[in-house]
Amino acid sequence: MQKEEALAPANLLEKQDQVLKWLEEQPNQDQAEYASCALDVLLKEAGQTKSASGNACLRLCSFVEQCSKLHAPSLQQWAFSGEVSKKAFTFYIEWNETDQHRSMKLVLDLLAQLDKRNPDAQAARATRDDLLTSLISILTGKSTKPVVKSAIKTIDHFLAKNVFGLEDLRDTYVRCRSLPGSVDETETWRRLFADIIYWARMRTTSPVTGKLIVNLYRALRTREGQWVIEPSRFHQWLLDFIQDGLSALEDVKNYIFLPMFKVDRAESLRYLKAVSDVDNTAWDLNQQVSMPTLLQLAALETGKRVGFVEEPAASSERDIADDKAPVILHEEILSNVLCHPAQEVRSLAYSLLTVSPSTTRPYSTIALELLRKHLGTYFADSDPKFRVDVMARARDMYRRIRGAIATLKRSIPRARAKAKKLQEAANDTSDSNERNTLFQTIMYHTNLIYLPESQLVQCLEEHVQFLRWYNDFLRAELAPTASYQRHYGSLKALSFVLRMEADPNKGWETEEDQEMVYDLFDSSWARALFDLVMDPFDDVREYAAAAIKSLHGNDKYRKFRLTASQSRTDDLRVQLKRSLEVAHRTSRADHSDGAARASQLLYKFSSGGDERVAVLSRLLAELEDRLLAAETDLGQAVLGAPAHGHFASLCCVWQIVSQTTFDPKELEAVKSLQSQAVQCCSRIWQAVRSILCDDSPEGYLPEEMEALEGLDTKDVLSYSFRAVHEASNLLKTIILTTKNHANSQLISPSVEIFEQIGDLTFEQLATLRHRGAFSTVANTFTSCCQQIKFVEAMSKSKGEQLLCQWYKGTLESIYGQVSTTRRSAGIPSLITGILSANAANPSFEQVIEKLFDIASVEARVRETDASNLPQVHAYNSIKDIFRNSLLTALGNKSEKYLTPALQLAANGLRSEVWAIRNCGLILLRSLLNMLFGHHESKTMIEAGWDGKANRIPYHKYPALVDVLVDLLESGEKNTEAPATLDTSGAEAVFPALDIIRRAGPPEALREKLQDLVAKYLADPVWHVREMAARTLCSCHLHDGWLRALRALLKVALADRSSHAQNHVHGVLLTLKFVFERLSKVAPEHINAHLPELVGLLEHERLEDRFQFSPEVIAAYLELFNQMQSFSLSRSIPLGFRPSLRKDLKGSALLKIQKSVFDTYAAYQSEDPVQQLRKVLLVESPGSDGVIASIELIPKLWKTSSLADDTYSALCVLCIDLCLSTTVSEQQAAVLDNLADALSERPIYESNVSERLVEMWTALPNAPTSPLLSNAVLRASGCIIPILSRNGVVQAEGLRQWGRMIADAGLEDKSFDVRYAATEGLFFFLKSAAAHCTSEEHLPVLLAVYDALNDDDDEIRELAAAAAQFVYGQALVPLEAATRLLDWLAQTFKNTARFKEIVATRLTGSKGDSTAWRPAEDMINHTLKLDDALFAIEEQNLFFDEVREVKRWSSTFTTLSWAGTETSLAQLDRWLIGGMRRLHLLLEQGDVPLGWGSAPHVFAICSTILVGSSTLVASGKASAELQDAFRQSAIISTDDQKNGINVLLKVFVQ
Repeated sequence: MQKEEALAPANLLEKQDQVLKWLEEQPNQDQAEYASCALDVLLKEAGQTKSASGNACLRLCSFVEQCSKLHAPSLQQWAFSGEVSKKAFTFYIEWNETDQHRSMKLVLDLLAQLDKRNPDAQAARATRDDLLTSLISILTGKSTKPVVKSAIKTIDHFLAKNVFGLEDLRDTYVRCRSLPGSVDETETWRRLFADIIYWARMRTTSPVTGKLIVNLYRALRTREGQWVIEPSRFHQWLLDFIQDGLSALEDVKNYIFLPMFKVDRAESLRYLKAVSDVDNTAWDLNQQVSMPTLLQLAALETGKRVGFVEEPAASSERDIADDKAPVILHEEILSNVLCHPAQEVRSLAYSLLTVSPSTTRPYSTIALELLRKHLGTYFADSDPKFRVDVMARARDMYRRIRGAIATLKRSIPRARAKAKKLQEAANDTSDSNERNTLFQTIMYHTNLIYLPESQLVQCLEEHVQFLRWYNDFLRAELAPTASYQRHYGSLKALSFVLRMEADPNKGWETEEDQEMVYDLFDSSWARALFDLVMDPFDDVREYAAAAIKSLHGNDKYRKFRLTASQSRTDDLRVQLKRSLEVAHRTSRADHSDGAARASQLLYKFSSGGDERVAVLSRLLAELEDRLLAAETDLGQAVLGAPAHGHFASLCCVWQIVSQTTFDPKELEAVKSLQSQAVQCCSRIWQAVRSILCDDSPEGYLPEEMEALEGLDTKDVLSYSFRAVHEASNLLKTIILTTKNHANSQLISPSVEIFEQIGDLTFEQLATLRHRGAFSTVANTFTSCCQQIKFVEAMSKSKGEQLLCQWYKGTLESIYGQVSTTRRSAGIPSLITGILSANAANPSFEQVIEKLFDIASVEARVRETDASNLPQVHAYNSIKDIFRNSLLTALGNKSEKYLTPALQLAANGLRSEVWAIRNCGLILLRSLLNMLFGHHESKTMIEAGWDGKANRIPYHKYPALVDVLVDLLESGEKNTEAPATLDTSGAEAVFPALDIIRRAGPPEALREKLQDLVAKYLADPVWHVREMAARTLCSCHLHDGWLRALRALLKVALADRSSHAQNHVHGVLLTLKFVFERLSKVAPEHINAHLPELVGLLEHERLEDRFQFSPEVIAAYLELFNQMQSFSLSRSIPLGFRPSLRKDLKGSALLKIQKSVFDTYAAYQSEDPVQQLRKVLLVESPGSDGVIASIELIPKLWKTSSLADDTYSALCVLCIDLCLSTTVSEQQAAVLDNLADALSERPIYESNVSERLVEMWTALPNAPTSPLLSNAVLRASGCIIPILSRNGVVQAEGLRQWGRMIADAGLEDKSFDVRYAATEGLFFFLKSAAAHCTSEEHLPVLLAVYDALNDDDDEIRELAAAAAQFVYGQALVPLEAATRLLDWLAQTFKNTARFKEIVATRLTGSKGDSTAWRPAEDMINHTLKLDDALFAIEEQNLFFDEVREVKRWSSTFTTLSWAGTETSLAQLDRWLIGGMRRLHLLLEQGDVPLGWGSAPHVFAICSTILVGSSTLVASGKASAELQDAFRQSAIISTDDQKNGINVLLKVFVQ
């Protein structure tokens, strides 16, 4: 065997034993060299993607290990050398970070073995110290390599394998951090833990970080004779970590608490007991989120999940001093936090209440009561992530309830028998020992099976009642007036219930389940679910249809019928008939989808083959009629014969068809219908292709349609798109059945039909211009390509022929299609679809290399008209290949083409043709998203690199560095030729600058890249200078920042070119960005060099050198203002202030910075307010300058700590600034600042009050704007209490202000107006809540109540914070509304005005009683249904009329009514008219999707019924109202008429 042969990769991988034997045979002096070469080859082979490297990593470890065991001394010495260990270590660190092989861990095992078996202990120690130093450098950010996850894994592994110990870790950390000797061991470990846990906030490093933290904590707890960490200290360190953000809490809970509690019971219990002993006083009323409370809740919740925290049990005794005893949770403390406004607190509290390690453990009575009280609030929450957690807990809650019921039922007979035995033992006085033993068994509280029978029976009854309540609760959440969130939450919870009940392996079945569970799903459930099949929201329709399918498919749900006299199939026919009528009337997509789901249900539950075929035949016959109408006159078809609903129905039905087994006769009939369906898809395409293939389909209307009345482009486009969209979905469903070809009882398309569908979708993708349409068709075409493998099983040649045919057609489109869209329409989807087939011909390599060839062809402006550019299509196709997750899942073959793609994108950025430059930029952005990952937040992207680990693994993509250099150098060449950087040069440079800014510079070429970037600081284009400055900021986040920037400034000041001022401006921008960034991420670097920076500026006197350069002076002042802000925050005097010219003039930016500069100067003067008045009123810096200074004032003058005279003077200054201008922006800024100050510290001095009155009187006469109007609303909440207290505003004025604020909060106002009004209410109640017990405050308080029902979360939450000042507790908005209404009823129960308001609200109105609209008119109005194609969404989807009228009816019953009140008589008459009209309506009867399903109709009917029942029940109803109520059809049992009756009985009870 020759050297070349021995060191060939194939032999090293497959014939390693022979290679090792050959190595031993070589001369001693050559063995180490040859072994090193072999190791390099193996490292190269292993350093590839998981799919390409195979078992190279395993062979690599085997090779080194075998060498260490050979008899050749030189090979042994080589294997144990530090060089081999470092190479293996570097390989693991770099490649395990992003492409983890399962065999990668073998490298760590190898390193551990080499360390332990090394015969040279001193060399092993040196290697170990070197590796540990590298690991700590990576961990602490000293190294910029983005390999933290691998480093943390390595530390954890080496600690576990005893490669090094805790002392080695500590000593190396002290050395790397250069900690002084005065730092004790506690502080050293605290800092080390802080540096480690910092990485827990990163999504990719959280799990490994948590594991290392847990292992370190356990190790530090078990040390002998040395410093040991206490649980309380560890808890404080965790608390310090989560202070930066609530997102860190989830990481602590999932990756620290859970692993720790699972592996070490003793230590976990010690920690939990230490946590539970923490003071709980912060658990209840605070509006602000308490981090200690959150961490405490998180620890207890996780402990309860694993069984270390228990609920209190009845009649239990426990030795709480027992170290092994669980922590006992007192559930009473949860009553406050369950309704806390902070979602994090509520989520943890809910979880703590419901979780248990046992699914059969009963709930306590307190827990069930709390669940009843608060579950509605959780289901109504608007945050999707929060609802996901709630639904998961609801699922576990139901499982536990059912498990507990079954366990209790089994336990009662045993308890009865044991009690009998106990009684016998008690009668037997001779056997007292047995009696005592039995008594102790009963008292064993951890297993409820041994509780006395009476307690078991009571517990069982409580759980059964809760189960019924939960069923009623879920059904009530489906009311037509309920919000989307409540609909979705109820249906999601229902899906869990049905799935668990259908599980054959469930362990909770009992004999009473039929009545206890299944019979609860009755006609009211059927009506609610059938109505929701037509809901506007897609996931609600989906879950409703799925629930109907589950309930109809299980005979146990025998009462799930619309009417008892009809069969289930009859119910479905009624549903389908009504669905089709509604869909035909409106043509809306949601209604068509609902009709499609109804068709699917009818087909699924049809009794036989003939019925099933009849369903399909009917759908196809109706569809063909509509297609004929479209082919005859498309315009008329758009107006009266929409086709998308029938295509959607066929698609849904075909999903069931594909799973159904047929007999031969029925199968032939279905195949014929299948062919007919495919033909229909082709026909609709031919009918609408001219619309969707137009270059501008959004505005295209054929001439022959222009004369049609009521037809516009929106209608035509909607018809066309929806038809093709649904037809394509149908084709996809048919195509996916190709896999059934081997089963003769299942439907599948023939080869001919498959080819027909494939050719049709190819044609559509190649010609479509409507983005939504070709997105749908792209999915269908991809499915066609993926199913080719099944076609090949039927016809080998046909499958490959189709792929090649489509590939050839795609290339023709690339060369021939005009570039009408910058993303090439459907061509990239054709390419990715063909590649998704993962075929050998055309192969991935063949396709992508062809695209590279096309994209690389240089195009010149003079040679092309920019309309036919194959390069554009090639670029866009390559971009989609890299972005396509499906192709990545097939093996990520694109990764090895990443480097050429980067170079291609760079070349494209330098093209003369804009279209190619644009595509090059889009490709580069896509590649960068791959490199950076998709987990970066917007804030993270804008902030740039933090100076720690690079965010791109440059070592893995070395060509990226060359691309960056190439782009920067090419831009530099472009700047030398023209006077300014041309368009192509800028477009090429910006991506390179952005990469370095976000990822940090690569260590290898850091200096060179910095020098190249620095040259752009002198560019004439401001934006280029700014980008270069931000990029250099990312490069200088280290201790030597000032030294490097001093050198840059020196070069800029020495510049004598025409761009000298630009150069200095660029350097100042860099200084500003570096100072700003370091003050946030590393303020210690600022502290160390601040005096030196002040000295530099004082020495250079830039304000004198560039006094006639406004941009330079503005940047200089902005830097100095940042320095002043930093120095004042840390009480560090600067000792220098620039001297500026009196007549300094320039841009608005300069005026702003000059005004801020002068404001700082005024603050540090002897008479700050007077000097500030001079700056802002006398010198008049302009409105922009005044606004900047106004925004700075609260940062310098802290309102709470100011002397009274200073505070008064500042308030008067703000008032004068508002009165001295007519610029609304300035007035708004002043009012906002004044409002913030007065809300924190109201002022009642007469001189200030007089000026407030003057301002308040002048503002209505000033020119206004939306910004100023909102500022007035906001500030009025602070000003009105002051004027009211001083007697300026009387009771009537307060009422008028309350009405104004209420009007501003109405749902027809914009969000900004409503939010400003709510802020005004917040400020008002913050100052005057204690005095809001008089009648004139009712408009204000009702405005707060209405804001609690606003559609926007922010407004509701702010209103809840305002309401807190009234009743004294922070609550979630839903609870706050109920609590506020209770307070109003208690406070104003004897006032006539409040009774009038209650009566008005019971009619659903918010106005005065004089403005009541007759109930019969309201019913008639709501019965007019909206049939428009595009429905107008309600402005408030949160508001629920049923919930609202129930609240006010409860309030009605708490008031004392004499019976003579005018408002009560008026309400009675209103209800009588409503009941009479409702009686007529109920006599007509109702069916699913009828008038009773409309939310507005349901709302007014509910309002009338609840109001009537309230008056009747309270004895305040007139005889006429009582008769009308008793005669109402609501109490009818007639199956034909009680559709709406059933719903109303359920939802309004």
